[in-house]
Amino acid sequence: MKTAEKTTSQPWRLTPQVCWAFCSAVCFGLLVHGAALWNKFSWHDDIFALFSVGSTISSGRWMLHVLGWIETLVFGDGHFSLPAVNGVFSICCIGASAGLLVHLLEIRKRRWCAAVGCLMVSFPAVAGLFGYMFTLPYYMLAMGMMTAGACLICSGKKGWMKAAAVLLGGCSMGIYQTFVPMLLSIFVLHDLRLLAEKEEPVRAVLKQALIQLICGLAVLGFYLIMNRFFLQKFGLTMNTYMGMNELDGMAPGGYLARLGRAYREFFLPTRNVSADMYPMHAYYAYLVMLVLDLLLGARMGIRLWRADRGKAALFFLLLAFFPLANNLIYVMSETTHGLMTFSLVMQMMLLVWLVDRADVPGGSGAKKKEALLTRAVSGLAAAVLGFTGIAYARFDNQCYLKTAFQQQQAISYFTVLTARIKAVPGFREDMPVAFLNAEKIHDGTLYNIDELDFIHLEPYGADMEDYVNSYAWRSFMERWCGFSPVWADPTDWKDRPEVREMPHYPEDGSIRKVGEVLLVNF
Repeated sequence: MKTAEKTTSQPWRLTPQVCWAFCSAVCFGLLVHGAALWNKFSWHDDIFALFSVGSTISSGRWMLHVLGWIETLVFGDGHFSLPAVNGVFSICCIGASAGLLVHLLEIRKRRWCAAVGCLMVSFPAVAGLFGYMFTLPYYMLAMGMMTAGACLICSGKKGWMKAAAVLLGGCSMGIYQTFVPMLLSIFVLHDLRLLAEKEEPVRAVLKQALIQLICGLAVLGFYLIMNRFFLQKFGLTMNTYMGMNELDGMAPGGYLARLGRAYREFFLPTRNVSADMYPMHAYYAYLVMLVLDLLLGARMGIRLWRADRGKAALFFLLLAFFPLANNLIYVMSETTHGLMTFSLVMQMMLLVWLVDRADVPGGSGAKKKEALLTRAVSGLAAAVLGFTGIAYARFDNQCYLKTAFQQQQAISYFTVLTARIKAVPGFREDMPVAFLNAEKIHDGTLYNIDELDFIHLEPYGADMEDYVNSYAWRSFMERWCGFSPVWADPTDWKDRPEVREMPHYPEDGSIRKVGEVLLVNF
């Protein structure tokens, strides 16, 4: 029988397994996200923040502010939403994180190392983040920093390594807070491996878990201290977006009330919402993965029970805690969308580790039936993970297809609007233009691609009317259509009699010159 490929437990050594994880993530990432790399998709937040890093200190993202300052200092020309540069850098960050996970968990088989890279880079949350190219590289850097911090906490032997890990984790939270569940998930996976494979007694594993808890609290404490420092320095307060102001202020009971949702979303994820990471038949593949997790986890736990009941009890306790660690974002935030759910990919990492260990012979004298069953389970896992990776690749490209059509339609829509404005008799380039009722643009002539309505992932979930109603529609018209008139205040005209008589755009007469102001009535 072919033996498992050897790996090394030496920290930070570049092994073939690490290379397989990194290269598979980069190569598959270029295929999956190529449409977003070599085209410029920009609307919603990206068109508004085309030359900035986005919301920073008031959103608790103080490190994002620091990184934006560093970028300007180094390059001397500010910040730009660059698809190829930002996208390739981000894919490499994902590849590096995949390599770190493979090394920490000591994944042996190359096919499973490749699966780690492919699944992480194609996970739908990544496609969602690609829709916000202006801040994508920072968020993916934050994910890499959190992964590196978790690995340092788990395997670092020296005190300075733990301190560096706390700094990395705190700075990661200072970029984007939603990678905390990855930290906890990696802790759980590492401790499961210690229990199942190492000779350490239960006391040693509990000590490791205590160190992880202390370091995790230190990460949170460092983040909160720096957050308060920056808020006070700039005289700001935390905004209420997605409950960001609750992180250090909500009562413990408020978080406890959300625990049930975290477990419910792990076992039966809500479908057809932005946070749905299992679109179409990938949902059924996910359910199969859950069953495999339970079967392989139970098998490993039973083997431990025969050898050491204390280890087995702790093993099952950690398995029961894993859904909460993996879905902690549902506890951290009352409202969750797809960009916040990257940590959910760790459920697949659990399966990869379990099936990689199932692939390894358990010793001499193994029964033939058990060996056949092991190979069958391994084949099923390979099939379901492979199908999921392909399904994700298709889904990500469907998102890019949808936004490509919608962006071009919106450009045409606002180009026609611009032409009609300039065609009004008496129009001058310095004439103020007031857009009335622009908070809800309605146009029955807009075409919606119904075949792509199954996409709910942020920011691709909008239909065509919602697309042109983006809060950043004015920036869209300025930057994609080149039309930037003198903007008049619509509230000065909204209730005037001549406006009430005007039809609504695109009907004839919906654009009218009144005095020295040109009115567009949506």
